[in-house]
Amino acid sequence: MKSPLNARGAPAPRGPAARLCLLTVATAALLLTLLLAAACGPRASVSQTPTIAATPAVVAAEPVDTPEAPPASPTATDTATLTPEPTETATPSVTPTATETRMPKSIRETQNILVMGIDPRPGDRAWRTDTIMVVAIDYDADQVGIVSIQRDLWVEIPGYGMGRINQADFQGESQKYPGGGPALLGKVIEDNFGIPTHHWVRIRQEGLVQLVDALDGVTITLDCPLHEITPHPSIEGEYVAFDLPAGEVFLDGAAAKKFATFRYNSNDFSRARRQQQLIWAIRDRALQLDAIPRIPELWRALAQTFKTDLSLLDIIRLARVGANLQPSQVHGLVFSTDVIEYAWVGEAQVLRVADAALLQQELSGLFSSPPIQLQGREGSGNCPATPTPTPEATADKATE
Repeated sequence: MKSPLNARGAPAPRGPAARLCLLTVATAALLLTLLLAAACGPRASVSQTPTIAATPAVVAAEPVDTPEAPPASPTATDTATLTPEPTETATPSVTPTATETRMPKSIRETQNILVMGIDPRPGDRAWRTDTIMVVAIDYDADQVGIVSIQRDLWVEIPGYGMGRINQADFQGESQKYPGGGPALLGKVIEDNFGIPTHHWVRIRQEGLVQLVDALDGVTITLDCPLHEITPHPSIEGEYVAFDLPAGEVFLDGAAAKKFATFRYNSNDFSRARRQQQLIWAIRDRALQLDAIPRIPELWRALAQTFKTDLSLLDIIRLARVGANLQPSQVHGLVFSTDVIEYAWVGEAQVLRVADAALLQQELSGLFSSPPIQLQGREGSGNCPATPTPTPEATADKATE
């Protein structure tokens, strides 16, 4: 039997080496898509290309044949005296009760991975961290929480002074802070949110485009139309409309980046929810595909676009968790506008923590927050009006 070919006709790796490679790819994706590792297990192959059709839901809901349990004791029906013994042994209800009632830990007790998305422009020595997330993993309770931190948050950066939190990673690298940019950004997050970080991943945003295209695109579901604008591809200072209808919408890599990046007509809160929604859409797509033959494509998409301090053992452990997670076990938190509010620093609009006590209260409810697959779902009855931004607001909200 011939080895399967990838999209470019090259033989795809198989066996343990293939799965190890997929684990490595999966970690990058977990840290970009957070838990692509679940694609490591055998899944049904989907022949259709991802269009607006509702095939993802059909595949996800495909029934799995489970054999009927054999009778407990076929010959015990003749003798009634056997019933007391099963009743005495049938009291191990303590074990299931213990697992069912296992409570998720506090985010201060979980393993927390700092995920940073950067989008440096050619020729620029500096960069800004456009996406900042903390992925909290509770291995005992099989729960994952994702906390989005708005990039425009105005904070104290040690060794630099006051600035937007998206400057901390670069400042840590340029200052040669012990542990580099991830350590400095981690300290800023712990100082302002009380969240310790134990590992980190830094991802260049072109990796998102390549990853989504390697998966043949993804499908998201919008309750309301999205009306955004994006920079014109060739005319500086000009913008073009980026509109998505309500319902199931197919995104290729370029559209996925726009969906997750721009917020000229919206805000940091809306963008953070869209990022979490996209994470789950990528994971869903990965689960629908037979990922093994696509390992070379996925690896090419990610190998040059991310760095991490995770070890191979960390990767394997993450993959084991990811392989068994259900949608209800992956929670997303975007802080409310009661916690984070807009403010002005000179002529610049930034964000600041408005209520530290309420921030901690929202953090404590991380593992009871809605699943990330529901992020960005406003409900069709709560759709905002089509925005008409002023030129000043557009300039101030530029993603660069």
